[in-house]
Amino acid sequence: MTNSLLTFLISTKSPKTMGSYKYLMAFMTGFELVYALIDLLIQPHFAMDENQKTCHICYKPSRLFNYGVPCCNACKMFFRRVKTFRTPLRECENNEICYKNADEIFYYDCKSCRFQQCIRAGMIENQEKIRFFDIIPILHQLEIEKRNILENYEAPFKNISFEEVTDTEPIQFKPKSLDTRFNSYDYAFMTHTSTFDYLKKLDFVKMMTSSDSKAFLKSSYLNCAIFSTAMHCYSHKMGFITFPEGIDIFPTDIDIIPIHFPRLELGIKCRMIDVPNMSETGLLLLNCHQKMYSSLLLKYCQMTYQHNAPSRFNDLLSICHVISKTRQDTSNVTLIFQIYKPGMKWRDMFKGAIDFLLK
Repeated sequence: MTNSLLTFLISTKSPKTMGSYKYLMAFMTGFELVYALIDLLIQPHFAMDENQKTCHICYKPSRLFNYGVPCCNACKMFFRRVKTFRTPLRECENNEICYKNADEIFYYDCKSCRFQQCIRAGMIENQEKIRFFDIIPILHQLEIEKRNILENYEAPFKNISFEEVTDTEPIQFKPKSLDTRFNSYDYAFMTHTSTFDYLKKLDFVKMMTSSDSKAFLKSSYLNCAIFSTAMHCYSHKMGFITFPEGIDIFPTDIDIIPIHFPRLELGIKCRMIDVPNMSETGLLLLNCHQKMYSSLLLKYCQMTYQHNAPSRFNDLLSICHVISKTRQDTSNVTLIFQIYKPGMKWRDMFKGAIDFLLK
């Protein structure tokens, strides 16, 4: 061990300084020499500049390094606690300025702004790298659970508002009885609720405030439902999307679509995130995880397709445009409903979803 350390030390020091090192080594025991050399080798790598002598979260003096950033133990423990909170973070009451000024923190106890600082410093990216390749199995399992709920369970309520279903509380589904038969409306209702349940289980959604979580769920659930349904049908070698049991996604009583707008129906069936009203903390958290998942997808393409990884990665990202177009066509369909069948009765959740979609 001593020889290897000496070799490295000799290779990194100039000839002028070697004489003094040899003089000191003559008076050291074996253990003293090893410890001295280790200290010399490690010190340059951990030398902190003035900016690193303060915690990047709370700006208090600190020489500690946690989650890849200069961070004191108090902020490290705060970050860990946030990731395990069972209740959403409380929203900032000071317009998210509590930690903006390094010279004077406006309100030290604001958890939302403190967590925002953790995101800005890069603590989430550095923490997630530790379990990077665990993410795919976790997401795959969540997708399996969502499909199982859609096919074999039913919601505990027959009616619920759009605002209530996008709350942070989990949805407790119950097994579907053998004699229960769903129609198109029932499967549409279950597709909505099972997708909301799936999104609520994502790690980063649990770290959002209740208002940020609600804004994200409202804006993202339809894209998720479209993509998930399309992928399931594609994996079963189907050329169009349907609900379970082959139920058509369009109810039989809305024949105005295929009659008056056949190309619109074809586009929705055969095609396979800007989120408004979110706080700055929520947008940072969302953007952070978008980058992480994009990086994960690229790594997957590199392992699976090697030299063709860049083109395959771009092909997969282009699906986002197809989903966006399908979402727009869905908006057009809901508008047609209101024009041609204004007296149609919707469940409360669908009413809220339609109002949000047409904003």
